[in-house]
Amino acid sequence: MTTPPATLPHYLRPGLRIVFIGYNPAVYSAEAGHYYARRANVFWKQLNESGLLGRRAGPEDDASLMDEAGIGFVDLCPRPTVRADELTPEEIAEGAKRLLGQLEANQPAYAVFSGRGIYVHFARHALGLPRAAFTRRPDGVQPERIGRTIPYVVPSSSGLASRWHGERLALLRELAALLGPPPPSPRS
Repeated sequence: MTTPPATLPHYLRPGLRIVFIGYNPAVYSAEAGHYYARRANVFWKQLNESGLLGRRAGPEDDASLMDEAGIGFVDLCPRPTVRADELTPEEIAEGAKRLLGQLEANQPAYAVFSGRGIYVHFARHALGLPRAAFTRRPDGVQPERIGRTIPYVVPSSSGLASRWHGERLALLRELAALLGPPPPSPRS
């Protein structure tokens, strides 16, 4: 029996402009030790094209972006899996409640949920919203607030969601416009 890889650290602290929220670490990313480490995932390509950064970045920069750009990373559930549908309902409910506490304590300006399903799980389990509240609701800024934090939904960057990658990039550019220019990068 092989030992599952350790999870990824949560890069979340007070004062962040954005925290990106995924379902859970992919096994590949957990083994690499970085968020969105698989080349087929468009996360870093689109982040670089979005206007949210002052320099090009890749998976190896996930921890340094807190200081450089006010960007953090966290997952709904910490257990690495090959696919998010391997998570149990209990893990999802527990993760949503933990995430709510983290967001309340740290108050990033925007909590960017990388996939509508992640936000639906979070809002149902942590905010008590019914599933029907999300029918025909567009991505982008959501009406709920977590203290001062604004929930923002973008399509997943996974290759499984490739038909929505154009919409994802447009929403990231919209977020960059809402936030204004990125802080100057000390490494540019």
